[in-house]
Amino acid sequence: MPKPVNLEMLIGEMESQFEGYHYFLHRETMEIVMVSTEILSHVEVEEPIDGLEDWEQIEYAQAVDILEHPSHYLDLPDSEEINEYRMMEHFCYSLDDDHAKERLISAIQGRGAFRRFKDEVDQLGKREEWFVFRKERYREVAKDWCEVHGIRYE
Repeated sequence: MPKPVNLEMLIGEMESQFEGYHYFLHRETMEIVMVSTEILSHVEVEEPIDGLEDWEQIEYAQAVDILEHPSHYLDLPDSEEINEYRMMEHFCYSLDDDHAKERLISAIQGRGAFRRFKDEVDQLGKREEWFVFRKERYREVAKDWCEVHGIRYE
């Protein structure tokens, strides 16, 4: 039976995903593997890449393993599944302070919502409260994901 995944490590990886990369959990080692979309695409079409750096060769080998043994890996939830915008929205509506709630709801409307939200959270002195709320939402997403896939966590 595989060891449990470290929930804090999983949450940290989910929070810090880079665009242009895919993140996988290896079901046996419980390690996170990060592979660029570019390298994964080359491997999918069995197209070798000349002149890879050492670290890129390791990533290429990981991509080969992922495609050859898909049952050994699970895709981590991506930014669409996590939906940080919805987290901000839920945070706004969770506030008891009507003035703060209105300012934050207004901040998340339209283009630039993430920057305006961050600025308003700072101005309202709600930064720590937001980080606690956000961390708890990530924890819920991670636990739900583990449970759906039968992954034990600690």
